[in-house]
Amino acid sequence: MAIDTVTLRSPFISEELAKKIEQQSILRQKVDQQTGEVLHSFTTKSLEGSFDARISVKVERSKRGFGGRNIKCEPYVTLECSVHKQLMGHNVYGGPEHFQTTMVWLVEKVGEWLGVPLPSALLWEVLRVDWAEVFVLPSEQAVKAWIGGLQLGEKCARKDVQTYGKQGVFLKGESTCVKYYHKGSEFCKHDRQRVIKVFGEAEAERLQKLADQILRAEVEIRTKKLRDDYGHQPLVSEVTDEYLKGVYDKEMAKVVRRGRNGMSLVCTIHAVQQRLAELYGERRAGRLFSTWHMMATLGEEFVKKTYKPTTFYEHLRDLRKAGCSWRGTDILLGKTQGMIPDGFAPVREDERRWTEEADIVKEQLRLYFLISEANPKKTTC
Repeated sequence: MAIDTVTLRSPFISEELAKKIEQQSILRQKVDQQTGEVLHSFTTKSLEGSFDARISVKVERSKRGFGGRNIKCEPYVTLECSVHKQLMGHNVYGGPEHFQTTMVWLVEKVGEWLGVPLPSALLWEVLRVDWAEVFVLPSEQAVKAWIGGLQLGEKCARKDVQTYGKQGVFLKGESTCVKYYHKGSEFCKHDRQRVIKVFGEAEAERLQKLADQILRAEVEIRTKKLRDDYGHQPLVSEVTDEYLKGVYDKEMAKVVRRGRNGMSLVCTIHAVQQRLAELYGERRAGRLFSTWHMMATLGEEFVKKTYKPTTFYEHLRDLRKAGCSWRGTDILLGKTQGMIPDGFAPVREDERRWTEEADIVKEQLRLYFLISEANPKKTTC
């Protein structure tokens, strides 16, 4: 659905330009002189998190060299922000999907807001990109039921797992981070009051109602992942939409355990029972359902320690082949009606995925699309 938080590093710039950027960004805010509305907030520090609506603009004069030591160099700029929020004022839905076009817009606009000429966006190095997908479920309860049903233990896909009740689950790794969270709770905590000040109470309430039904799934693609995949720190001109979507797909597949051979995913009690009975017959289906039930309630690691290795991996193989997911189920609630839709998974093929850029995003990016397309896809500094 959208590119959200990004971190970019500029080519080297002159000391004169560096000082001018520092003078402008330290002012912290750009305000509409007629209405007093805060249009953009800048900081010279790192952002507090991906929820932070400010733009971080840092002038730096050293880089990490061999052995981890900082080496003095010509000045350059590190730019970090939620580009989705800069385009729309929020990141509930409808964000930008075209990476290079969006980065050209971002660098041009930041330069305009600061009143300084920044280097061409296509020449900036990419240090981080968050690719986010939005899924609209029947209710807030359905979103929290899916999150609450994730039985991941302390580790999953070689990532450390952090849970935040039924509101969010973060899988933190060195190269990528995977995040699932209830957008309504996050919007209420971090964005609602700011949106009220900018857009008014009615718009904030509209966004809150929509966000309450949204499961947001994100993959944070970190510096190491980008460098490993490209063999160097890639430029904006080298990172494609297809690459970003591909990383999202692979990271999601590691967690949700999708069915094989194109088979749709099932994760509710009755749907799993029916699928297993159709494929394996009553006796085999009963054993597999027992394993599925234990993994859904007690977690995969617990079952792995309980079963013989041959039995565990045999059951795991047959459950995956049948497209039966034990993550994000309704089993812990003991009911299915009005909760998680059958076959739901936070993958780009799911029918509940929000697929459209907002009109305001399309309009703002139209001119910049032409600019980015006129440049070669690969450029060197």
